[in-house]
Amino acid sequence: MDATLICPSCGAQYPEDDIVWRCRCGSFLDISYDYTFNPSQLKGVENFLRYSSVLPLRDPDGAVTFGEKFTPLHPMVFYGVPVRAKMDFLLTTGSFKDRGAFLMINKCRELGIRRIVEDSSGNSACSVAAYSALAGIEAHIFMPAGNSSAKTVQVRTYGATLHKVPGNRSDCARAAEEAAKDSYYAAHTWNPYFLHGTKTIIYEIMEQSLWQTPGYIFIPVGSGSQFLGVWLGLQEMRKAGIIGEYPRLMAVQSEHCCPLKHYLQGEETPELPKAPILPEGIAIRRPVRLTQIIQAVQETQGEVITVSDRDIVEALKASARQGVFIEPTSAAAVAALKQYRGRLTLSDKVVVSLTGHGLKASARMEEILENR
Repeated sequence: MDATLICPSCGAQYPEDDIVWRCRCGSFLDISYDYTFNPSQLKGVENFLRYSSVLPLRDPDGAVTFGEKFTPLHPMVFYGVPVRAKMDFLLTTGSFKDRGAFLMINKCRELGIRRIVEDSSGNSACSVAAYSALAGIEAHIFMPAGNSSAKTVQVRTYGATLHKVPGNRSDCARAAEEAAKDSYYAAHTWNPYFLHGTKTIIYEIMEQSLWQTPGYIFIPVGSGSQFLGVWLGLQEMRKAGIIGEYPRLMAVQSEHCCPLKHYLQGEETPELPKAPILPEGIAIRRPVRLTQIIQAVQETQGEVITVSDRDIVEALKASARQGVFIEPTSAAAVAALKQYRGRLTLSDKVVVSLTGHGLKASARMEEILENR
């Protein structure tokens, strides 16, 4: 299907063949396209393309994939709260970012883009590098120099050109934007196609739940690509009459980097330390789509929650004792449940998003175990 890129700030519109990554006014872009969704018409393999009717691809049958399948919605218990854990760390490269990279890179392929630039704290870099290799696209990946070595090795192994940037996540983004003057900026923080890939998670959750809406969904939030993908999918399903009300979307951040909380309090988020924070995947000081994230929280009657490093480490161990090895960013969402102990029950139908595999941060995990 053909799509139109629309600026939510000034209203400018661009046909997708213009190959723009942001509006002339400086704002990010959203997508408008026609779609029809009917659960009764779903058939075939349980994979990303099962929901091709709501994906803005011209030729979904020609999309390149790794044969991705549904990730489990696994029952677990944290702090006495029974939950269903969406185990997206079991995707091909070890994180949920594969969903966004799948759609964004396939759209680049459709548009004839042969060279891209991406910046990331790690998981997006791995996903974009992997799908670029699959699609035959030259990828230049910018990552903070101090981030997890396992992720930088993964990026290089896929054949992408890795640029390690001294400093923090903001320094990395500035370097990538400069490099993008000569290439397409396939940034998960800006790119609307990435969000429409990540929305497949909520379609899976709903189908796995027999189209019964959860009461709460806890999601770690940095740039908000999964959070906004869930929000997009929920809006589409409500428009299609599949759901009548939204689950509460709970946006979880580290107390060391919590721009959502600061925004709601009318405060400026301090500069990040040069050394990576424990949940490095959500260390985004100024999310490009911050106001959209806040809108999603408010319209679903959700909340913004901040968690401490101590509680993240505790959540890592609580997950591991149930046989599930997750990275600190994923554990942030688990840690948020501690603040709702005694307030949530089985009838609340709680879903927690586990976004990245523990092997992604093996060096950091070893430090935690040695210091416990």
